Amino acid sequence: MHDSREIFERSEKGMPDTGDCEQHRGMQSVQNLEVVINEGLRVALLEETPDQSLEVLLEHLGKAMNGARTYIFERNESGGDDNTYEWVADGVEPEKENLQNVPPEVCAVWYRNFTIGRYIIIKNLEEIRENDPLMYATLKRQKIHSLVVVPLYNNKEIIGFYGVDNPPEKSLEYATNMLQTAAYFIVSSLKRRNLVRELQKRSYNVLHALSVDYLSIYQVNFDTGKCEIYRENNLIRKGRNINFKRDYQTAMEWFISRYVVPQDQERLRAVTKKDYVLTRLRKKKKFAVRYQVIDNSFGLKHMELHFSVAEEGNCAIFAQRDVNAVVEQEEKYKLEARQSLEDILEGARTGIWTIELEEGCQPRMYADRTMRILLGVPDMIEPEECYRHWFENIRPGYVEMVQEVMREMLESGRAEVVYPWNHPELGEIYVRCGGVPDKKFSSPGVCLNGYHQDITETMVTRKKQEQAIIELLEKVRRANSAKSEFLSHMSHDLRTPINGILGMLAIMEKSQDNPEQQKRCQEKIRISTEHLLSLVNDVLQVSKLESGGQAEVEESFDLHDTLESCIAVLSAQAEEAGIRLVLEEVELQHSRLIGNPLHLKKILMNIIDNALKYNRADGSVFVRVKETSCQRGSASYRFVIEDTGIGIGDDFQKHIFEPFTQENQGARTHYNGVGLGMSVAKKLVDQMKGTIEVDSQIGRGSVFQVTLPIRVDKAWSTQSVDEERNVRADIAGMRVLLVEDNEINCEIVEFMLEDAGAEVVTANDGKAAVDAFSASAPGMFDCVLMDLMMPVMSGYEAARVIRGLDRPDAKTVPIIALSANTFDEDVTMAKDAGMNEHLAKPVDINKMFRVMCRLRH
Repeated sequence: MHDSREIFERSEKGMPDTGDCEQHRGMQSVQNLEVVINEGLRVALLEETPDQSLEVLLEHLGKAMNGARTYIFERNESGGDDNTYEWVADGVEPEKENLQNVPPEVCAVWYRNFTIGRYIIIKNLEEIRENDPLMYATLKRQKIHSLVVVPLYNNKEIIGFYGVDNPPEKSLEYATNMLQTAAYFIVSSLKRRNLVRELQKRSYNVLHALSVDYLSIYQVNFDTGKCEIYRENNLIRKGRNINFKRDYQTAMEWFISRYVVPQDQERLRAVTKKDYVLTRLRKKKKFAVRYQVIDNSFGLKHMELHFSVAEEGNCAIFAQRDVNAVVEQEEKYKLEARQSLEDILEGARTGIWTIELEEGCQPRMYADRTMRILLGVPDMIEPEECYRHWFENIRPGYVEMVQEVMREMLESGRAEVVYPWNHPELGEIYVRCGGVPDKKFSSPGVCLNGYHQDITETMVTRKKQEQAIIELLEKVRRANSAKSEFLSHMSHDLRTPINGILGMLAIMEKSQDNPEQQKRCQEKIRISTEHLLSLVNDVLQVSKLESGGQAEVEESFDLHDTLESCIAVLSAQAEEAGIRLVLEEVELQHSRLIGNPLHLKKILMNIIDNALKYNRADGSVFVRVKETSCQRGSASYRFVIEDTGIGIGDDFQKHIFEPFTQENQGARTHYNGVGLGMSVAKKLVDQMKGTIEVDSQIGRGSVFQVTLPIRVDKAWSTQSVDEERNVRADIAGMRVLLVEDNEINCEIVEFMLEDAGAEVVTANDGKAAVDAFSASAPGMFDCVLMDLMMPVMSGYEAARVIRGLDRPDAKTVPIIALSANTFDEDVTMAKDAGMNEHLAKPVDINKMFRVMCRLRH
């Protein structure tokens, strides 16, 4: 190897030593450096290993640049720097051992320069004393006064740096280029070195793993029969006449016959023959076979023989390893899995059985643990006795069906049956049983494998569900029957009052000169109309209650007034029927309450109405009320309605609160009604969280008892008790805006208002009402009577628009709803829209007048 210093010396001989030749000398030096680099790289490439190449290159560069030390630093995993390669000149102390895992902060300034593509040149160490004190101290300790350092990049990642210490000042400007040129070779060598080390590590790991896992490793040449031994265990080494090195087949036969258990010998002979091994390895690159060895002093039991493809011709590598721990672990897993499966099956009350029906023998049943529990037999029971116990306890009527299913298992491959079985302790249980034929059974006869599951709980639940469904269907059938019957009679019930009205109108037309006859017809028309309205109200009330859409209404009311109102309304009916209606002594501590007075009135009137309707001439109806308790602001009231009527049979008392029902359908002819009154009463009582009871005997009358909790109105002022009742219904002079889209209804109300002395302006929809109100002078209208269901704009919307108008009377003018929508939520919606009151159609004219007077300003 040429010394680079000689190249420098030869290149400088004969050069003029004048200032005019400095530039020429510089160019010549650069050319000489290229020669030096090329020579150094050539020499380094001749080395066998990357480590040797790097060491030779550092030496070459160090001598060429006349430096004290050349070196390579690589970044480690912790972020520090390791001095991995070093060359030092004669007389210079090595620093490599002292420069391992140099902290990141020492070279931090250098790396910041590296990241922007710069290298490091220090001409005088004192230059960095202030700017880089850590690096200054490190270099000062090494007696370094100048240096050149170049970064090493792997793609764009900085992996370290290398450089030269204390080069002559005149070579500093050329050293950088030389180092940069050689940097690519250094990075490539480092990568090659890393790859070699990784391959060496992997080879070591593979060989180490093989030496640990395998007891013996060979390569066999099937053409010669000879083996190359890589590793051999003591069992083979100590065995006489076992020499795989000389003859593979002879040694293998000797090993099998001497050490392998008898049941595995033939199988192992077959899979180790030359033709079999080569055929298997052509299809698949490797295969293995397990076998057991006889008892031995080495503790070996389960072995595994591996064959793998070798690179040369008809050669293969085979190795043996001890798999006893693997087999034991597998057996442990199998046992745990079996136990887990048995636990699962026991939890599911499912047993597994095998039935053997061998010719000339008694039937046998082999049962697992859960199956024996389900059969209630001991663990040590004989299979013949087990079969007999199972078969004899099948319910007699199901024996033939079970036998048929067993035949179906054999014919179709699968079958299942459910049957009752008599358990010795639990009594009769229900069993689901299914199975398949065992095709591996070699004895004459047949064999079945199957399961036996206790499904008693499922069957009991299913029977309860079926019974519940039957009862529900019966209830639905009865309800549908009642509704169908109701619909079939509804025509009669509705047509009767309609026919009465039409008939009375016809009589009135023919008796216009008979005032008495006219008066009687008018009275009967009124009675028929009220009856027709009652029928419609009942049907609507039941429909609404069944839908669950009833709104909660909470308002203050007086219980005395409610009771007297019920008696007053029904007194005329009682008087006409010749029945005495009596409100007996009332025991009340609290009369002013908070609740739904309409519901309470409906309950009482429905029951009293029935008591009057199904009574006898000269009979009586007694109404009693008593406050039974009062706690935490809520009082309990008991209402008793007793009559001397026809009574209710025991059977019908169970259905009296069902809709559309009457005890005697012939009652339709003699008594008005469709069988809805008591259903409505019951639903309202339930909604108010109360109870209703009936006690009745045929021919002796009935007693209904209703108990209701109602909140006491503690804030009631006595000044408002009879406020509305005492208002004088005088509307003379009032100016009224009447909004009604139905012409007849509008004509009737208009006539009544004008007859009472009011001035009326009409509008036929909500928009027309808004326009009329907007066009009027402020304060012109004293009251607005508003229908709710109208075209163009509804009454609700019209009320909201009027309330929103920018005029003083828009907020104060009374707006009273007149609507056939009479449910509680309709009342609530009307008030939410800004209306003051809600009156039901057909309108009670006197009540309407009272409300108008009360709201009059």
